[in-house]
Amino acid sequence: MSEKIKELALEIKILSKTENYSIKIIEEEPEIFESKIGGIAYWTPDLAYPVNSEGKKLFLLAQINFEKEKTESPLPSNGLLQFFTGDDDAMGLNFDNLAEQENFRVVYHENIDYKMTKESVKQFDISDSKNDEFFPICGEYKISLNKSVDYANPSDIHFNKFFSIAYKKIYGKEVKEGENIFNLLNNEEIAELEHELEIDSLKHKMLGYSYFIQEDPREDEKYADYDTLLLQIDSEEEYVSWDCGIGNFFINKKALLKKDFSKVLFYWDSS
Repeated sequence: MSEKIKELALEIKILSKTENYSIKIIEEEPEIFESKIGGIAYWTPDLAYPVNSEGKKLFLLAQINFEKEKTESPLPSNGLLQFFTGDDDAMGLNFDNLAEQENFRVVYHENIDYKMTKESVKQFDISDSKNDEFFPICGEYKISLNKSVDYANPSDIHFNKFFSIAYKKIYGKEVKEGENIFNLLNNEEIAELEHELEIDSLKHKMLGYSYFIQEDPREDEKYADYDTLLLQIDSEEEYVSWDCGIGNFFINKKALLKKDFSKVLFYWDSS
């Protein structure tokens, strides 16, 4: 590996380093109100359960109990956040409007009723995703959030500004308009840089930088306001499969600070 690439990667890390929360899957059956992926959602009888455009109940992709995870701003410190998607072959994705919460939904419960049990929730006839053909979660698993650090990667919309500054410092050349990592470095150098940026360690997380197989949908100006990664769930053998791809939810940071989850962008892609 060339010293220039090592220096470039280090400079990008210094410039883009940010705190986030990595998510670990635990092979334990979770309680109804715990942080988890898949299974039956925590719910209360006073709320209408989310359904898709055809009136069919959505499945729980993930839920985060912030009171148990002890998260810090901009994430809430209380309440429970849920992500629901559909069971169609697009898994809830609307290609025409990625922010239309019709076949996916994000629900925030500011107060959690710890008297609820799995048995009491089942009485609401809530959908269980375990045996669904298209749903990406292959079961029900407890998860934990762990404070971590993250660095920008070439597929995230924010990467180029850090790359441009770092490239000028290391190579002494300005990055011109229209230039980026893909026409300034060769394939071997790009692979080395991604390795140094720990791209191969990307998995499940909240906050930080997102990863895409194809491209960041926020390149489209109409999605530019969705500046914060709310949740990323990667494909992982035995647990999750987006057709070997990755799923992401985005929100505007100001909305997140207000605990307003009415506008969220959902996108997943694969090779």
